[in-house]
Amino acid sequence: MRSCHVSEVEGVEVRWGEGETVVRWVRGFGGVVVKRFGVAPQAVVAWGGRVLVVEAMPSDGAPKDNAVVFDADGAERVRLRPPPAEGGARDVVGFYTAYLDESGPVVVVAARVGDLWGRVDLRAGTLVDVRTWR
Repeated sequence: MRSCHVSEVEGVEVRWGEGETVVRWVRGFGGVVVKRFGVAPQAVVAWGGRVLVVEAMPSDGAPKDNAVVFDADGAERVRLRPPPAEGGARDVVGFYTAYLDESGPVVVVAARVGDLWGRVDLRAGTLVDVRTWR
């Protein structure tokens, strides 16, 4: 049996298991949201009534905006754009994973010249406080 990620944060309970192509969450007032993906997401985290899904890593040359933030009702709030890597935007492979700490989600970006991490800026759809991932 696969492990199932269940997290309840500010009225959003997410149910997703590694390798599954369906992400479900229940809003505080009982509505269920179901999102289906062609390939299993790499990470799913909930915070502040929102859900961040890191979709499968893009194939070489594909768009690198494979992280999306949904509002509790399932509406897409913003698709994140990765920061340029040290060698330039062409060296960015895509979003790799995400996890929560006390300040909210931390998102990791894979790059050919060294991975990066940062925090989500919902207004700009980018990462802030970007640093080298070690």
